[in-house]
Amino acid sequence: MAITKYDETYAELEKKGEFNKDVTPYNYDHTIKVDGDYVYINRKLSFRILSGCIRGLMLGLGPLVNSLLFGCKIVGRENFDAVKETGCFSISNHVNYLDNLMMRQAIGLRKRYYLTVGDFNSKSGFAGLMLRSGGVLPLPPENCLSGMRNLNAAFKELLEDKRIIHFYPEQAMWMNFRKPRPFKKGSFHYAVKYDVPVVPMFFCYSEPTGIRKLFKASYKVTLFVMPALYPDKSLPLKERENDLHRRAMEMYIRKYREFYNVDDPLIYDIDPSNYATMPVETELACKVSAETVGLAFDRERGVYDPKEAQEEPLLQAAAAKDENRT
Repeated sequence: MAITKYDETYAELEKKGEFNKDVTPYNYDHTIKVDGDYVYINRKLSFRILSGCIRGLMLGLGPLVNSLLFGCKIVGRENFDAVKETGCFSISNHVNYLDNLMMRQAIGLRKRYYLTVGDFNSKSGFAGLMLRSGGVLPLPPENCLSGMRNLNAAFKELLEDKRIIHFYPEQAMWMNFRKPRPFKKGSFHYAVKYDVPVVPMFFCYSEPTGIRKLFKASYKVTLFVMPALYPDKSLPLKERENDLHRRAMEMYIRKYREFYNVDDPLIYDIDPSNYATMPVETELACKVSAETVGLAFDRERGVYDPKEAQEEPLLQAAAAKDENRT
């Protein structure tokens, strides 16, 4: 596996349990403000023609680029067939500047694909026009209410048109990072709000094979498209959101364990001294990690066996009773 210049930074952030921080600098030069007036869905004929050309180009050339640069293999793309008749969200780990090309290849012509990005990607000029033509949806600042209403209106329309809207729930891009990082809740909130499924995708890395090995390529990428997850309508809204979040996290961690043959109870290298201060989404990921091997986790004890924890009070009571007898 190639070592990136950010690997030491990733390791330091992992020790703190801080997985959602960006390590590559933002560039807000030449950006368009994302607010209530931002045009998410451009209905002009000229734009629609350009968009069709750009999307066609990405679908046509994407597989070649993915094969040459990443040796890309896609597993489970048929899982998109189950959501052909509905709008949906998709999620993935964010591990490369071009990972969306591989996702577009996985979706193919089944649906039109849109990609949510940070507002610093809302570029002006030619670059911005190309991004918007490809289906980029910049997210407004959370404190911009008019922008959030505008975004929600766009989501509603796109989902009614049976489109796919993609989120990177890990938020930041960590180049070539293998582990599934803790999720932010945005995609699950919207899936519950609009009552649509979420299709999880997970990028995995392995040693190159064939001609790519001969030419000393750094790695091979496999993209797993996993079965769609649906909100559980039997739960209250907030619990529905948390349940979807947890199930997606579990699916990622199980796939990570299976692909890389990892059996450590805690897949993260977090310094125990940071358990008390790590973000809540990291705590959840640690709990799910432990649960996938039949154990439990909390901030005070770290990983522990829940059966032994249940027996401990009984053993203490028995020991106290014996002391009283003596």
